[in-house]
Amino acid sequence: MEEWSEESGIDVTHQEVADDTEMVELIAANPNEFDFTNPVSWAFELNRLEHDEELFAEIDLEQVPNYDNVDDAWHSAPLVEDNPYGIFYYISTQGLIYNTERADVSSWEDIKDDEYGDEVTLQNSAVSRFGNSCASLGYDITEVANDDELFEDAIDEMEEQHQNVFTYWTAGDEFMRLLREEQASVSEGWGGRAENLQEDGHPVEYVIPEEGCITWSTAFAVVEASDKKEDVYDLLNFIYERENAVELTLDHKYPIPLEDPPEEITERAEYTEQPDELVWIDWSDIVPLQQELEQRHNEILS
Repeated sequence: MEEWSEESGIDVTHQEVADDTEMVELIAANPNEFDFTNPVSWAFELNRLEHDEELFAEIDLEQVPNYDNVDDAWHSAPLVEDNPYGIFYYISTQGLIYNTERADVSSWEDIKDDEYGDEVTLQNSAVSRFGNSCASLGYDITEVANDDELFEDAIDEMEEQHQNVFTYWTAGDEFMRLLREEQASVSEGWGGRAENLQEDGHPVEYVIPEEGCITWSTAFAVVEASDKKEDVYDLLNFIYERENAVELTLDHKYPIPLEDPPEEITERAEYTEQPDELVWIDWSDIVPLQQELEQRHNEILS
């Protein structure tokens, strides 16, 4: 963005928040102070549920011709398919990170092995745990949400995956610390963070479990109240220039799925060829279950 600023003469300022709920609340409270953001699917659902789809502008793809550099399959990924407010940005998955000197895992079944007793850490999120438990069972989340028997199967799987857990993490920095300090041998987590640990010399690997895992891939969204939409589109078009997309991928480690991607992208821990290789959360299925999921998750933790 600094490079774009040098070319355009327009400064880009950045504000970081803890999660998409805080981000949506911040934009809703100060709509004239923000121009664009990169949300996950939950933010779009909040925009629909709580703000009558008024926070984000419909994306004008004609203003972002370099978006054609993104592989066609990802143009219709569930995050942006039938979503006029989002343009696909990067792939993010929530699989397993393990210490290669103390563990070797490739599936959700592996974390249940007795040898990892009190050495596993998972995310303290009912939705994430439910989603990855559905993935472990090979279940479609929509089917589970509408079938009491399958739902109980998923809850049972959440409990089985809990048996070797010594603590649950709430933020990425926390699971990185647990791996860095070797308190955890295996952690649920994101591949980009695993690559950061590798760069710091820690013996870890990331794997998308063979049964699959949920995705927290992100999109770009333009704030409806922004009076700088033209500049935002120019910046987005700059980002999707092929060499810039590669450079960004190398920087933040999360792959932008370009057409005919170079090795710099395909070598990333989270690179996935097709969207249907991942488990996507449809929040219209989850929201009606959210209170019960939180209750059942807390019962497992207790």
